[in-house]
Amino acid sequence: MATIGPDLEERPSEERPHVLIVDDVSENIEVLAAALGADYEVFFAMSGDEAIEIASSFRIDLILLDIMMPDVDGYEVCRLLKLDPRLAEIPVIFVTAKTDIEDEAKGFEVGGVDYITKPIKRLRVRARVSTHLQLKASRDRLRALAHLDSIAGIANRATFDSLLERETRRAELEQVPLTLLLIGIDDFDALVDSKGHLQIQALLEHVGQGLADHVRGALDFCAHFGGHQFAMLLPQQGAETALIRAADLVDAVAQLGLKGVDPRQAVTASVGGITVDFALLDPDERIGSYELALAASQALEQAAGSGRGQLWLQRWEGAV
Repeated sequence: MATIGPDLEERPSEERPHVLIVDDVSENIEVLAAALGADYEVFFAMSGDEAIEIASSFRIDLILLDIMMPDVDGYEVCRLLKLDPRLAEIPVIFVTAKTDIEDEAKGFEVGGVDYITKPIKRLRVRARVSTHLQLKASRDRLRALAHLDSIAGIANRATFDSLLERETRRAELEQVPLTLLLIGIDDFDALVDSKGHLQIQALLEHVGQGLADHVRGALDFCAHFGGHQFAMLLPQQGAETALIRAADLVDAVAQLGLKGVDPRQAVTASVGGITVDFALLDPDERIGSYELALAASQALEQAAGSGRGQLWLQRWEGAV
């Protein structure tokens, strides 16, 4: 059983589904862990606050949640989980001694997917957990396909726009930096004129995957922005990091070894970007995701107009 705390020594397996057990009674946790530990990586929490902290910090695939806990009960914990877009899709199964229909209805109302009543039966727990993990895996696959760009094979523009809007608002609220980089393939019109449709699509796939492989931070996100352009969003990253990451992306495309119009010349890319440090802005100033995307597009135009494999990065108030 994996525990979370300052004495944690083992790293959870990435192969097995991660199940979080939340109960303020250690004996109940032990019973559930014994039922699941052979097939799942088990985490546990003994309070609602600890449960939310673990779910926010680790990949959790399903939560078994006791209802009757001190301070914050299971209903409130589930409601808080569903309010966070990062955690809302985690299925929550309530584990409780309550059997009234009103209690069950309240659990479904706040976002629970199932009920397991105490005393706990091992086979029942295993069957319910297996069923809901399979359902979640199916939903995740469908969601991934809906967010996938059919040309480049990475996240699509609609997904990126939604994330950019969310991270812009988050950065404004938390008063932290945010960087947006746009990567454009150099001399793309000449490539289109000289190569067939299938070759261009293969090129975009190679570049998209090459850029996605260079995601570094836990919050970084790469997507196909459209046409020959790709986007890399760097939440909580300022201008100095932006310059390093932009240069890394230019090198990454060059090192793919893809051939341009001249077979002796590799395909290259230029990068334009914008960094906003919300802590330095006037409190009344509001910046939208559209303004950030426009500023990054203008920076990319400057970079591409300067030659092949160029960088042009700006802070919101001026040039880097």
